[in-house]
Amino acid sequence: MLPIVGSIRPWKDPGQVSMNRLRIHISFESSDRARLNLDGDWEFELFDSPEAVGDTVVTRSPESLRSTAARRVAVPGNWTLQVEEDLPHYTNIQMPFAGPPPRLPERNPTGVYRRNFSIDGEWPQQQTVLHIGGADSVHVVYLNGEFVGYGTDARLPSEYDVSAVLREGANDLVVVVIRYSAHSYIEDQDAWWMAGLHRSVFLESRPAVHVADLVTDGDWDPANRLGSLAVRCTAAFTDTPLSGYSVRARLELNDDCVVSSDATAIPHEYARPYEFTGHTAVISFESLEVQPWSAENPTLYTCRIDLIDPQQNVVETASQRVGFRRVRVDGAQLLVNGERVWIFGVNRHDHNPDRGTAITVDDIRADLVAMRRHNINAIRTSHYPNDSAFYDLCDELGFYLIDESNIESHAYNWLICNDPTFRSAWLERGARMVQRDRNHPSVVIWSLGNESGYGANHDALAGWIRHADPSRPLHYEDAIRLRGWDDGGLLATDLVCPMYPTIDDIAAYGERVRRGEATRPLIMCEYSHAMGNSNGSLADYWEVIRSTPGLQGGFLWEWKDHGLRQRLADGTTRLAYGGQFGEEPHDGNFVADGLVSADLEPHPAMAEVAWVHRPVTVELVDDELRITNRRSFSDLADLNAQWELLVDGQLIAEDDLAVCGVAAGAQILLELPMGVPSGGEAFLTVRWFSAAPTWFAEAGHLVAWDQMRLSSAPDQPRQPADASDEMWKNPTELFGDGVVSEATLQLWRAATDNDGFKLMLADEADSALGSEALQRWIDTGVAHDDPEGLVRHQASIDSTADGVTARHVIEVPDGYVDLPRVGISFTVDPRFSEVRWYGRGPHENYPDRRSSAMLGIWRQPVDQLPYLVPQEYGLRTDTRWFELIDPATEDSIRVTSEAAPFHFSAIRHTAEQLFAASTATDLTNHERLVVSIDAAHRGLGTASCGPDVLQKYRIPAGRQELAYRIDARRGR
Repeated sequence: MLPIVGSIRPWKDPGQVSMNRLRIHISFESSDRARLNLDGDWEFELFDSPEAVGDTVVTRSPESLRSTAARRVAVPGNWTLQVEEDLPHYTNIQMPFAGPPPRLPERNPTGVYRRNFSIDGEWPQQQTVLHIGGADSVHVVYLNGEFVGYGTDARLPSEYDVSAVLREGANDLVVVVIRYSAHSYIEDQDAWWMAGLHRSVFLESRPAVHVADLVTDGDWDPANRLGSLAVRCTAAFTDTPLSGYSVRARLELNDDCVVSSDATAIPHEYARPYEFTGHTAVISFESLEVQPWSAENPTLYTCRIDLIDPQQNVVETASQRVGFRRVRVDGAQLLVNGERVWIFGVNRHDHNPDRGTAITVDDIRADLVAMRRHNINAIRTSHYPNDSAFYDLCDELGFYLIDESNIESHAYNWLICNDPTFRSAWLERGARMVQRDRNHPSVVIWSLGNESGYGANHDALAGWIRHADPSRPLHYEDAIRLRGWDDGGLLATDLVCPMYPTIDDIAAYGERVRRGEATRPLIMCEYSHAMGNSNGSLADYWEVIRSTPGLQGGFLWEWKDHGLRQRLADGTTRLAYGGQFGEEPHDGNFVADGLVSADLEPHPAMAEVAWVHRPVTVELVDDELRITNRRSFSDLADLNAQWELLVDGQLIAEDDLAVCGVAAGAQILLELPMGVPSGGEAFLTVRWFSAAPTWFAEAGHLVAWDQMRLSSAPDQPRQPADASDEMWKNPTELFGDGVVSEATLQLWRAATDNDGFKLMLADEADSALGSEALQRWIDTGVAHDDPEGLVRHQASIDSTADGVTARHVIEVPDGYVDLPRVGISFTVDPRFSEVRWYGRGPHENYPDRRSSAMLGIWRQPVDQLPYLVPQEYGLRTDTRWFELIDPATEDSIRVTSEAAPFHFSAIRHTAEQLFAASTATDLTNHERLVVSIDAAHRGLGTASCGPDVLQKYRIPAGRQELAYRIDARRGR
């Protein structure tokens, strides 16, 4: 049995949040503290339960341990990714073990970490604190065989005073980490269940009298454009508080002093009823001429505090970066520094495909770089506080954050939010987050947690935060979901922050704001679920957001796929999702719902994200260009604009666009930079590029773009510029029989995750998860029957020496409304591995995800599958013609529309292959290139978690037509 705690088993008690843990504090720099980093390889033993860990395991000498078979694991790290006996487990809503709370499973893996370290005579003889950055789920600490403390909350640090048990010379540190605890019921997030010491561990020596906490509240008044700073420095006396200690403060910008203070005494007389408020000195600076902080201009100052002893010696200097900014909810607007800001946000989990939740500063920075390259300016820390390094980077680089408490009781959300046994855990988690993170200017909103119902525990936490830090508004989604958007949950949330609302719902709320019936800003905490081939109607959301009062944006779900690199028996690797580690129960690939892959490769939808978030827009208004600066604080001086004129896809003219004086939030009108040509299909494209290198991109990075139609094409078919070239012939005549197969009718696409969860069809039917489309297509035979028996299809083929002309008329009966697609498919010799086309591109696009795809002539290799679970991919919409090219010879096969533009794809898999495969490693390329041409193709929507495809992007019953010509030529 574990010494001290084994008999009381605190891990089974939701009310036991800690033992001997020190008060959490702001993370600040100190010039007078020694630190010993304990990261690295630790000795490790795994047991089936904490009860199975005998007292001798934590009290025996390091020498005896080394004689055993203990292995070594990395810290920071998850043992679930380092040992074979206990692997990752993925669930979304359900718990990984049976309840009810606070019951724990009989097998509760428990890791015993051991690290031997030495303290020499130069280590300061003062207070020594052990810092454990994060332990999943709870931990018990022993040093030199003595019990030190117990801590909960896997996502915030725990610190313990180990001065009394630390020895000069060799020391033996043991940290026992228990995978599941009563607190697991409020750490039930949609992510992998991991275990281990996943954040840094270190020892820190602190002076006998030291800075215990340093609160710096920087405010900026938009009315007089002046800042103020309130500094509250709390001293810790490790012995009896002494008189004569004081602090002084100075504010610096780039090492230059802005303002400084005289010394202010630290109260030491604690036996003063009604008067003693702690060993805290308060220093205030008013009317400061400082630059405000915002995500656009993240100006940071440094506040330095000297702690001075009675002999006027500086015993410690602490420093903290400060941003001056004011956040307010004013009616139905969230204001930063008095200005309404757009929330171009994403939800972000800590994730690395090889290290799980044990991420590095480089991982964090890489995420932030990729986000800003796609015009993302806001992050919700779903669903827990991050490491302090994350907030430091967001302060420095400029992001608006919703900082979220590590509270989610998804499986038991109606129960636990009102359970008094969890009350102390609720308060401790949210309050400690605020106590640690309140100095960060990037944190603009506090969140009470996620998907935990709404009850007394929430209101208790909200009350604490409102009193402790009234400078930021509160966020909690379940309060408005359960109590109503207009005036529900006012105690717990200052925002209307729905999950996955429909466009009609947010538009209706905006109309109520317009009428004065609703008075809070609406910022979606989750929307547009990025699972697989997804994010349909993102532009439709933003068309309403931009034009409707009270709406300010939202946070896409989510940033990154949570694939974990897994080595297979044959030595190959794959990115695994739920169930692929053999765990039960699990929720399959619902963990793969990111805008980027686990390896940070952007999915095709990221282009649409960057476009809807673009900081400047260009529209054609009565033969003029209206340029709108969507920024709140910055002009457009850092961007260069260029225009190009395309006629029938061909570049006719291009030049720089002279734009001057577009202030933040302003609009200007410009004359067209050229005349409108007569004849042909003319488009004007305006692109904006970064003028100089930035922290996230090189000079010339594409920031924003828009395309405007100047004239329509005539009614005759749209032909390529070289369509009359006499060398174009019938493909069979040029290349022989079989180079192009016969076209067949196609109604089916390999279902996207939004169409339905092919890996969880039984669960989906039982619980009405996701879209009903896939099940309907299976029930009606669309997924597997001969399409010729489902619709009426008339085809005429005219083959001559010059080419093949085909016409298809498809009549879709009422019983088959809302098909996946209506079109044809054929295969081509695989040597034709590149595609050139006149249509929307260059990236993959679909009828409800094509606003970012410009019409033009594009060329690139055939698409590779970009999604973790195989599904429909590779479409290009509004295509006038396309060519399949052999890059070795430049031989090409061309397909030209003879009527309306069509959609097409050219990929290495059939729809049947894609649907049959559960993971990318199951796929092999088809022996030929698979080409699809669609008269109509269903949109994508976001029904894996959210609204299904809008009606205007569904395929109605009735007549669909395709007409096209196929010809070919030899390379030149």
